[in-house]
Amino acid sequence: MKIKSPAPALKSIVTVALIAGCFAALIMPTLRKAPMSQSIGMLSEIPVQHAGRIKPFESFAREAVLYVTGKHVYDGQSPTSLVWQWMADPEKWFRRAMIPVTHKGLREEFSLMMVRNRITPEILLSHQPFLDQVQESFNRQELKEELSEVEKKRVALYEKAAFFRGIGHGALPGWIAQPDDPRKGWFPLTAFAVEQGRGDLASHYSGQLLTEYQITVRDILDSFKENSGQGPPLELTVRLREVLRSLFSSASVMLDEKVNSTEILYNRFQPFHWAWKLYLVSVLIAWTLLLIGGEPGKLQRAISALGFLCFIAGFVAHAYGFYLRVVISGRPPVTNMYESMIWVSWGVVLFSVILFAVYRAPYIRLTAAIVAALALVLAEKFPVALNPAMSPLVPVLRSNLWLTVHVLTITLSYGAFMLAWGLGHGIVYQYAFGPDNAQTRQRLFQYLYRSLQIGVILLACGTVLGGVWANYSWGRFWGWDPKETWALIALLGYLAVLHGRMAGWLSSFGVAVGSVVAFLGILMAWYGVNFVLGAGLHSYGFGGGGLTYVLSGVAVDLALLGWMVYAFRRRSAN
Repeated sequence: MKIKSPAPALKSIVTVALIAGCFAALIMPTLRKAPMSQSIGMLSEIPVQHAGRIKPFESFAREAVLYVTGKHVYDGQSPTSLVWQWMADPEKWFRRAMIPVTHKGLREEFSLMMVRNRITPEILLSHQPFLDQVQESFNRQELKEELSEVEKKRVALYEKAAFFRGIGHGALPGWIAQPDDPRKGWFPLTAFAVEQGRGDLASHYSGQLLTEYQITVRDILDSFKENSGQGPPLELTVRLREVLRSLFSSASVMLDEKVNSTEILYNRFQPFHWAWKLYLVSVLIAWTLLLIGGEPGKLQRAISALGFLCFIAGFVAHAYGFYLRVVISGRPPVTNMYESMIWVSWGVVLFSVILFAVYRAPYIRLTAAIVAALALVLAEKFPVALNPAMSPLVPVLRSNLWLTVHVLTITLSYGAFMLAWGLGHGIVYQYAFGPDNAQTRQRLFQYLYRSLQIGVILLACGTVLGGVWANYSWGRFWGWDPKETWALIALLGYLAVLHGRMAGWLSSFGVAVGSVVAFLGILMAWYGVNFVLGAGLHSYGFGGGGLTYVLSGVAVDLALLGWMVYAFRRRSAN
């Protein structure tokens, strides 16, 4: 009797086990998050005003905790609970070492005053030599003098401590709107402690409701002080919500509750977090099937379809996150480095979907999923350098038409070039270590070439449209501003690669290498102008930081590329 080989069944079991492991490793940690208590949830939803924007208290708390501590979550508590504790018992937290000291020189300066490279707000606001140096830096800023790196970091430390003090003293955020125009600065809790402030409030709002509001807030603060992170009884939060509604209704203050609800949904759903996890699951599924190998059976085809669905689900979550940010902010979400990172990574996937629809090549979406997941993880894991907060536009950006046409076109070109960057790595690897299959390499090169063409067209159009916008905003079409100059350099770099191919100077391998090297021009135009140079008319709204990480990443990437080029040369010589 002939016994059938158990290999196919074993492969199926191994495949299913590996796929289940992928899902468990990436999805389950998100599902295991502790649920928010109902009272904390209600406090999270209360609208407040800060930094020129009306937002749920949860958004303010997230931004505050990230700004002060450098972390999304600190002390294992939800941001809402933690910030209420700051307000309830500021003296306790005033002496907690929670502000990170990242600069080496400042670490040496505070070496005996820190705990695990963190320092207390109390020291920063009472240490006289430090305060004298900060005041000197402020004086130099008023004189328009350039500060050194350590001076900038010293001022940043002081501002974080002062921000925490503002929360603890009730100066932040704004809680009660001005009836004549809710977009103006709201009254903070300190307004109740100042006679003039209370008078201003009483001229618009019922004194009885103001007193009830003040008593309710005090009871909630007392509850937080007594019960730490447990939160107040539910009846207190219900009473606060009802008192606020009555206050605003009595003064005919109309707030857009739909936008507030949308922002709460955005905060809790975390679409970009789910997007990179779904992209990564699709990659792991593809690698698992490649590892198993063999003839594709029904199970393999079904799992391959599952990987494709994860990829599309990630793309939909990614797009949904942009939709939510547009609804919340009322503008295209591309005005800071964080927003441009998530937009460009979405462009990577968009162009891969278009190319996949044309060529039906899984390699395209596999590359796009890796590149997009990498970009989203960087955006999520480096929040101090890539601030995820939504801020009002600076005046020059307040033309949504030009913002949409110019900025979205430019940054979409970055998406095409980032896809080409990923494909270029794959092609160089195939030449260096892959099987000697000219037909496969030619197909891969075709995908790369199309990505480069798309990127060049978009970058050229975006650069010209930027000139039109510059003429509209600044009265000149071109001024050799650093951003304009580097956009032109990046465009010329890619044109040189395409021209080299058309003229026969570059082989498919040379174009692949060129697509990786030319991306350095995009990196400089995208990141370097705002984070490194910090000069010119385009250096607004992006902040600074992360240069060491970027340079390290570029060095590693170029070393990897050089190693693969060397391996290919050796292979060709043999």
